[in-house]
Amino acid sequence: MLNKVAKLSLVATSLAPICLTLWFIEISKIWDKKAGFFSNISNHWQAGFNYFLIAFVLTFVCWGLIALSKRHLEKIPVQINAVKTVDKEIVGFILVYLLPLINQTTATISQPVLIFVAVMFFLTVYTSHSYHFNPLLGFLGYHFYEVTIEGGITYVLITKQNITDCKSITQVVQLTEYMILET
Repeated sequence: MLNKVAKLSLVATSLAPICLTLWFIEISKIWDKKAGFFSNISNHWQAGFNYFLIAFVLTFVCWGLIALSKRHLEKIPVQINAVKTVDKEIVGFILVYLLPLINQTTATISQPVLIFVAVMFFLTVYTSHSYHFNPLLGFLGYHFYEVTIEGGITYVLITKQNITDCKSITQVVQLTEYMILET
């Protein structure tokens, strides 16, 4: 099982779409509609570049964390008794991530508010058994399922499979207290 720092890293990587949204806001503020796409990018590449860079790094960290978990965490045999898809949760989070676009008329992005929200978010996840669905995993082709395993314990399962049979998943690694990843 991953430790708390790794759990927070997995949650932190879910903020990459927010950074991408902030990058889009910054670049759209100075976009010259008369110039072409490549001209705009070459002339204004530095606009919001820090947000773009953070999104890129977080995406790489997310991918790396999942890949390393599959290779290095102990593989556990599992028998799933019940499956329920929870991919729909990602749509709600994407909408929340896109909310900064609504506030695009202001001249600046309130970084203190962003930091406050991020700290509150991290504290909530750190002190609870909740997991915030990571849209990056969805972009990487993963699906989320609520599964009940033998013994009646419920987990969030992350897998690239579309599960149509409970018996199709036989081996997992445990990422957090209540989250497992199919190997």
